[in-house]
Amino acid sequence: MAIEVTLLLGIIGSFVGLAGFLVSFLSNRDKKIINDSEWKGRIDAKLDIAIGIREEVEEIKCEQRGQGERLAVVEESTKSAHKRIDEICKK
Repeated sequence: MAIEVTLLLGIIGSFVGLAGFLVSFLSNRDKKIINDSEWKGRIDAKLDIAIGIREEVEEIKCEQRGQGERLAVVEESTKSAHKRIDEICKK
């Protein structure tokens, strides 16, 4: 009988310990999931900002190329105008 009581108390103690472990594990797991979700949200926000900046830089580069082409046209026009002015001054 004494062995049976001891065995029963051992089994009950094991189940209590196991239940405590499971409660602790599940509680920590939920906290970890929440923290990971917050971290991923911050990273996603930073990536969205970085991607937005990259897109803006690409837009600025396109505008700059367009201005370079317009500048070349203006320079050619100015060169032509100077030649005509020089011809008028020679006459």
